[in-house]
Amino acid sequence: IQHQIDVLDLCAELHETQGRTLVAVLHDLNHAARYATHLIAMRDGAIVAEGAPSDVVDAELVERVFGMRCQVIDDPETGTPLVVPAARKARKVAA
Repeated sequence: IQHQIDVLDLCAELHETQGRTLVAVLHDLNHAARYATHLIAMRDGAIVAEGAPSDVVDAELVERVFGMRCQVIDDPETGTPLVVPAARKARKVAA
């Protein structure tokens, strides 16, 4: 995971310091929401939503695009949307 973050940090730095426009396909919603300034969400080849991560990423979108129930909370590090998948079924975690 550290290598992914390093590459995304480098991309963000190129955008911030050199004004470069970067286009990437990210399937990790949390990375996309943290690093992108504009997202395009697609399902079956059609655009379902687009815009700033804070405007687009919500539980309804995640369920519509990925068929997955979740909660979307504010990332405590960045304030960007953070997707927390719902458990398939309740289970006890050993203490």
